Amino acid sequence: MSVFGRVLRRLAFRLIRGGLQRRKRLGVVFVLVAGAIAVSSFNLISMPGSSSRGRSVDDTISYQGTESEPPSTSSYLRGLQTGDARLVWNAYSERAARDLQRRGVSQDETQRQLDQSRQNGSAIQGVQYVGAHPIPNGSMHFYVISRAGRARGDVAYVPYVFTLDSTGKIERID
Repeated sequence: MSVFGRVLRRLAFRLIRGGLQRRKRLGVVFVLVAGAIAVSSFNLISMPGSSSRGRSVDDTISYQGTESEPPSTSSYLRGLQTGDARLVWNAYSERAARDLQRRGVSQDETQRQLDQSRQNGSAIQGVQYVGAHPIPNGSMHFYVISRAGRARGDVAYVPYVFTLDSTGKIERID
């Protein structure tokens, strides 16, 4: 065999071997990327830069908020869930509390309404914090509340929008 033939054969062998190794590397990279996409789409782990926006709350009385959830809205919803008007009223801003009192709503009246709602079988099944949006002099916070009705299996999903003042207290609930 000539020297030229050996050089061509070695060159062809190295090109083929390099191509196969490159394919293996590309295959491994492809599998890793596909796995990362699958894991993040099923929310199995929290990817860097993503945030866990909320936690569902089951039928229990405990209410657990998220780190980004404001204390006033968490207190308000925990008060609704446990039937504690004090938690609800402590979440209001001074201005909102005054407006409610002018309309004849008091903490005692709120407690009666919460007790009546509980006796009628209406209960909060779940609370999902969706997110927030800053506005001048405060922020808006969005939730989806699942409420159980009187009939078994009757669940209503109710959107809540809280407008908070600059101190983080509830100004308005829509």
